[in-house]
Amino acid sequence: MALSPRNDNPDTFMREVDDAVRADTAQRFLRNFGRPLAVLIVVGLLAFAGWLYWQSQQESAAGANGRTFSTALEAMAAERPKAASDQVSALARADDPTYRALALMVQGNSAAARGDVATAAARYGAVANDTNIEQGLRHVALLRQVLIQFDTLPPASVIARLRGLVASPGPAFASAAELTALAEMKRGNDRAAGLLFKRIAETPGVSDSLKSRAVQMAGTLGVDAVATPAAPRSPSMPATKTGE
Repeated sequence: MALSPRNDNPDTFMREVDDAVRADTAQRFLRNFGRPLAVLIVVGLLAFAGWLYWQSQQESAAGANGRTFSTALEAMAAERPKAASDQVSALARADDPTYRALALMVQGNSAAARGDVATAAARYGAVANDTNIEQGLRHVALLRQVLIQFDTLPPASVIARLRGLVASPGPAFASAAELTALAEMKRGNDRAAGLLFKRIAETPGVSDSLKSRAVQMAGTLGVDAVATPAAPRSPSMPATKTGE
């Protein structure tokens, strides 16, 4: 007589029931939500693919902009300023603020090399006044603009434009302070000029050539800017042992 199959392990039986319930639940979920879920997955994949394509295009555009800018620099080095300016004309209207700034500065250099001071100052001014551009580039552009116009600007205008760069320490301080000191000399304020040259000489990180020039100019204006060397420290006396 055949024996009926038995399952003496209740845990095994419960797992089988649980698996059956989950399979049925999954089937009902796919019947009700399978199509919308598939659509969402496809949309997500398409969005991800679009983002990858956009990123690739951005990198390609950055590479093309870099090559264009490099070609313009080569033209400037070869003393072909007009060609350099023409090369970056599209970049000067670009959405990327850094490349736009660099292109405008190339055009400013090109105009200055051709003796067109008004155009050069306008290009540098466009960079200096664009708050979307990184501050360091704006400071360089402002310095170049003031330097190009220095002979035609009233000294008070030079001092006013560079006041912010002179008032606070930073990479642009030394150059701004030197131009301001020269403007002070032009309007007869030698004391203020000498003190500015002294500040330049005492500022850490200033190039040796500029520091030496500042010391000489300060001395000419009656201000001692020569740093006083520190007195050598005497060697400490060895401690005396007790009882000697």
